[in-house]
Amino acid sequence: MKQLIPVPVRRQLRGWLNSAKNTPLALDLLELRRWQIARRDVGVNVAPRNDPRRLVVLPSDPWSVRQSRGDEAMIEAATGEVKRTYPNLEIYIVTATPTASADVRAMGFKPLELWRQPFSYETVAQELSLTRPDFGLVLGADVLDGYYSPVDAARMLLVADLMAAFGAKVSVLGFSFNSRPAKALREVFRLLDPGVVLNLRDTISLQRFDDFARKRARLVADAAFMLTPRADTAAVKQIAATIARQREQGRKVFVFNIHPMLSRKPEPAKLRQMIELAAGAMERLSREHNASWLLLAHDYRPEIADDNCLRPLADRLKPTLGDHVHHVDQALSAGEIKAVVGLVDGVITGRMHLAIAALGQGTPVAAITYQDKFQGLFAHFGVSESLLLSPAQFLVDDSFEKFVLQFLGAHEAVGEKVRQMLPNVMELSRANIAPLLGESAMRTVQEAGGKVA
Repeated sequence: MKQLIPVPVRRQLRGWLNSAKNTPLALDLLELRRWQIARRDVGVNVAPRNDPRRLVVLPSDPWSVRQSRGDEAMIEAATGEVKRTYPNLEIYIVTATPTASADVRAMGFKPLELWRQPFSYETVAQELSLTRPDFGLVLGADVLDGYYSPVDAARMLLVADLMAAFGAKVSVLGFSFNSRPAKALREVFRLLDPGVVLNLRDTISLQRFDDFARKRARLVADAAFMLTPRADTAAVKQIAATIARQREQGRKVFVFNIHPMLSRKPEPAKLRQMIELAAGAMERLSREHNASWLLLAHDYRPEIADDNCLRPLADRLKPTLGDHVHHVDQALSAGEIKAVVGLVDGVITGRMHLAIAALGQGTPVAAITYQDKFQGLFAHFGVSESLLLSPAQFLVDDSFEKFVLQFLGAHEAVGEKVRQMLPNVMELSRANIAPLLGESAMRTVQEAGGKVA
């Protein structure tokens, strides 16, 4: 039967089905009602244990946990902080596929493959009843406003609720909330167990969330700020040597990153135009302002991998710039990437968590924005929004070149401001795990500025 339906028609039908699944009515019928059945079976919330043994982490992409360095950074940073208090804690990470489970084992954690298809809240509840997590961490990132999928956002939140029902202290790590959240999620947020602590990672997101959900939430900074850089690996040392050679020539070195998700729908023509505009500007700025470039990926998921843009950009630049451009073509860990961005003069990126890695090292950032989430990040550091450029603006005449030129002139002053604000941002980052560590930790965080909204 499948072979009888032309591919374009199948795609259109799939699009209609996905759109139908994401309506408030479908979310009520297919998600909330099935969750309520599973929740009833759990009954009254289970009392927490006095001796915590297990932590369950729900990533924002259970299909490819490690290929997104943002998820990797949040997982390693948050779990590392919790283990400082509970060193014998067993850590489980929710996965959807055997491949993701293998990646989780490679990270040194235990996979909990409960995101299988067809998705079932009853199956999730059964697995949680066996695992009995004492703590739960949910990586809200940029998905809980429903921008990508209201269904996936609802499932993450409702599974967080099930963890709380089984006695776990649950913290939803700081997430962004865009200006057009999926209306279908309002009821999901309303029904969440009060034991699920919601954290917004910037003041703009917090205000939007409050206007949308009227739900108690707290201000934090992104959990990835807590990540420890790994400067001692062979890959980082090799890149450090490359940067040092450019500095010996009296040049400044800047990381550059663009990626396919700067266009919400696959638009190869726009990405090619972006690559060509970037190449032209980078050639001129290298020649006239002694700038050298490090092309650095931060996401390796095949369809949206940064190198889908950075590799052709490197091929375009290498004949004219020679060793003044270096494409980091090996896959680095989140900790290695954080070490690398601490070695350069500045970072120009379209990836939120690459910006976080840089700012966490005191390195100034200019960002190519998408999903209106960088504004709140920059507000944490008091950095001007003039260092934000939309993908649409990028494609207009010489806008990108002027944008980078402005950053080259301002990066030293921006770096000073970032380093001045970093200690307070670090305290707000640690606020993500305070709900798991008890009242004294919560008080410490609130005194540092992570107050409840």
